[in-house]
Amino acid sequence: MSAAPGTSLSLRSRLMRVQWLALLLVGTLCGAVSFALTWRTVNEQRDHMLEQVAHSVVRHGLTPHSSHAPDPSDPGQVTTQIWTEGGILVYPVGLAADLSGPARQPPGWHVVEWRGGDWHVHTMVQSGLTVQVSQTSQTRSQAFWHIAPSLLLVVVAVTLGLYGLLHWAANWSLRPLGELRRRLSHADPLQLPEPLARQAWPQDLWPLVHTLHTLFTRLSESRLTQQHLVGRAAHGFRTPLAALRIHAQLLGRSTDPALNERHRTHVLLAIDRMTRLVNQLLKLAEFDAMPQEAPPERFEVGPWLAESEPVWHTLASAHGCSLVLDIAPGVHLVGHPEALRAMLDNLVHNALVHSGSTQAITLSLTVDAHGATWRVCDHGRGIAPGQRERVGQGFVSLAGVQSEGSGLGLAIACKVAELHGGALTLEDTPGGGLTVCVRLPLPLPPPPTAGER
Repeated sequence: MSAAPGTSLSLRSRLMRVQWLALLLVGTLCGAVSFALTWRTVNEQRDHMLEQVAHSVVRHGLTPHSSHAPDPSDPGQVTTQIWTEGGILVYPVGLAADLSGPARQPPGWHVVEWRGGDWHVHTMVQSGLTVQVSQTSQTRSQAFWHIAPSLLLVVVAVTLGLYGLLHWAANWSLRPLGELRRRLSHADPLQLPEPLARQAWPQDLWPLVHTLHTLFTRLSESRLTQQHLVGRAAHGFRTPLAALRIHAQLLGRSTDPALNERHRTHVLLAIDRMTRLVNQLLKLAEFDAMPQEAPPERFEVGPWLAESEPVWHTLASAHGCSLVLDIAPGVHLVGHPEALRAMLDNLVHNALVHSGSTQAITLSLTVDAHGATWRVCDHGRGIAPGQRERVGQGFVSLAGVQSEGSGLGLAIACKVAELHGGALTLEDTPGGGLTVCVRLPLPLPPPPTAGER
């Protein structure tokens, strides 16, 4: 199976390559040590044999007789030589010293050269006799190389067996990773048949599984929210579109100017409602796409709000109430001005729509060392505590009554608060009503200079 573009070797391939290299090094080292120990053992056994031959000669003795010269070409030949205390060679008899074996050596072990080859010599002195037993080095080499093939076969077999065992262990250890890949490749990650976090996974794999589970859960929630938003948006458009169609068809059919004016007013209201709905949907999409790291701006609140005040006051007059601004002059903030304007516009609009009272709507701003807090207070019906947890869901009328609102106002306000690292909460207004609080832990700017004042 070829690797995908931009990928490297698989974990299994990397692991097996490292294991094979490690086994090759360890096998080579073990083979070298085994061969060295075997060579040492062969030498020790041969030395022990020579020593036993020497002791046997001392115990049982040898009858002096003539002998032929030893043949060094015989790899298994062992020569025995005996000298008297006076240094006279008595065994073998009738041969010169240079023909009967290596020259007489001091007591102990020696390696000497004789007749073109190396000889291992053991010499001992006992009961006035010097006994010397010799053997060619070639004999030991042949004995060693007779054992070496079997030893090499064992080392190779053990190395291959270990490699097979490690290969099985690697496959068995990586099986959970393959199972995770199979689960993700054969199932919709947004609708997993069984949550990943509920299965038993190896400890090393658990952080990855937990991260994937969290990601898939967020994707699933995001898709459900999107489906809900699309469904509610379709429902939100259906009513004004139906009204627009009806009043557009009736417009101009009557000869009564007042009736035609009424139809025209309804057409404009339906268009205004759909326009506001489209603008809110676009704002919601814009805030979703706005990067969290977008640089904030420093601005003065007074002149910034002055652009929106006329529209808010006109809207308040249309609803039969007034708007009071409680904001100290010269206050500066750091944030995203357009996003904050959209937030306040929706909060003020919601307060006016749901107020149902002639009492004033209050918009206030308090700034302290922890950031800024916006409050929009109305004296309307309020929202039951059990419904407040649904704040932020689009197209949800938390007041539970029919109104001209689309249900996106609080969703936009929550999104703007989240964009600034803040939070939106709902509180009761003293005397009745609802107070929307948006706490923004924004970095406060330095005090304005004299020129800014």
